[in-house]
Amino acid sequence: MRLLSIPAMLVGIAVAIIFFKIYGAFTRPDVPRPVAFVVGKFAPGVEIGAKVADARRAVAAMTYVPHLGFVGLPGGTGASLPAGGYASFVQVRLLLDQATRVKPHPDPAKSRIDAVEIVSADASASTEISQALLMLFRRLPRNGCLRTSSEDRLREVRLWTTPNDRGGVALISDFNANPMTRTPGPMITNVIAFTGKFDGGRTLRGNYTDMLCTQLSGA
Repeated sequence: MRLLSIPAMLVGIAVAIIFFKIYGAFTRPDVPRPVAFVVGKFAPGVEIGAKVADARRAVAAMTYVPHLGFVGLPGGTGASLPAGGYASFVQVRLLLDQATRVKPHPDPAKSRIDAVEIVSADASASTEISQALLMLFRRLPRNGCLRTSSEDRLREVRLWTTPNDRGGVALISDFNANPMTRTPGPMITNVIAFTGKFDGGRTLRGNYTDMLCTQLSGA
């Protein structure tokens, strides 16, 4: 009798495991928590998956940029980061999916936010935000490079993704082949938060490669 109860117990355990896997798939948030945290911290009032119209109060002077999305000013002045760091942001971009952003005038009430991009002009933003993302994701980033329309200008990409490729955050900063010299103009840092599996240039809306910028520049 005891031997017969063992298979029944194993079946019960298997059923319980399957139940909790299915339950977890249906109850987990559409936006992974680390990704949602970054968006909520850097662009308060903005949510991936929400309609663009829902973010009007959080994004001032919102305008549509064809082939990109809706662009405006962030509601907050910046975000406090770990170890006393701070980053201010000058622009928020509500990125649209490929089918929507090719339209001449998407309806904000019907268009959903596919990803969120936050822009900073702080000289230390790249370093400060990188340290924060390291602590948040608890792993080293994947590295790559973005080619721009200028042949001599490359942009470094550091990418953190969640388990099971449910989303991630990309940190993009200007590449300087010679760290001892400073490139002219402002130092721009972009943070792109997205859901789903990372798909290179499609996710980053740019000409992305897994090669390092140092390899492309020959530095």
